[in-house]
Amino acid sequence: MNKIMKTSLIIIFFINVCCFVFSADKNEPTTITGDKMKILSKGDIMEFLGNVKFKQKNLEIIADEMKSNDKNGEITGKGNINIHYSSGMTNINGWADEAQYSKNSGSGIFFGNVKMKRFLTNNTTDVVNMTCEKLEISDFGEKFHAIKDVKIFQEGTEMLSDEAFYDKKTDELLLLGGPPKIIRRDEKNYSEYTGDKIILALEKEILTILGNVQSKMIMK
Repeated sequence: MNKIMKTSLIIIFFINVCCFVFSADKNEPTTITGDKMKILSKGDIMEFLGNVKFKQKNLEIIADEMKSNDKNGEITGKGNINIHYSSGMTNINGWADEAQYSKNSGSGIFFGNVKMKRFLTNNTTDVVNMTCEKLEISDFGEKFHAIKDVKIFQEGTEMLSDEAFYDKKTDELLLLGGPPKIIRRDEKNYSEYTGDKIILALEKEILTILGNVQSKMIMK
């Protein structure tokens, strides 16, 4: 038995496992819960399976399975990734296939069918939706960087760009590359606007286009 334990320490817990881990800031604990947990590699790695929820500050990451490395603070998640950031009136949800996150730095990468949804008010129909190939987050979810084939949708308006940046402090989306484009359409009109930069002020719902601005309008 001792030989087996020296070779590989594996402890399995069942039913509503809850584990507290600590980030670089020792006063800022994080929690991970799940249906089952395995402790591997002499206690350095914890593997969670089934309904896994990781919570740190205002950020929550949900997955089918997740591994937490206590040596380097890295978290990896797979299967039905759900991201939720909530602070004050700001409420953002996201989805992806896989996740890599550092609980020490509060930054991570999400990839595979990435989708984001930002609720602008308490009205669940007043939303901004975004898709992209990869999403980088930092500052424990307060900033994000959407990368490649970025598409943003909001009630009759579509925005396209190579990348987009969000910062909670300004509550603005900055679109760059492509060049970024706005497409607006309804039953009677179709219009396109392009520029070097597009800024969407989310709370005020104001679009600003900067640099080499061009527009095209078609009356139906």
